[in-house]
Amino acid sequence: MVPTLAPGDWLLVDPLAYRDRGPAVGDIVVAPDPREPARLLVKRVGGAAADGSLELRGDSPDASTDSRTFGPLPASAVTGRAWARYWPLRRVGLLR
Repeated sequence: MVPTLAPGDWLLVDPLAYRDRGPAVGDIVVAPDPREPARLLVKRVGGAAADGSLELRGDSPDASTDSRTFGPLPASAVTGRAWARYWPLRRVGLLR
């Protein structure tokens, strides 16, 4: 899979996206890195468990640090849904 995001992309994030529902598989979400909570991660939801935890995955598995490294995160850790890229101009658009 070709990565959706590249270093230097600037994103619009909706912090209220999950007010009424939880993240869905395929959503691109923002969550604190469990190893360094001041650092935010942008990852795709790869799976959701019945216990409310999420498997977060990078689009480039060989170059990504994700739930395969740090384990699942509680859905409550997600701080928003990334929905658009606004910089660089040549890459402006909605995220899928």
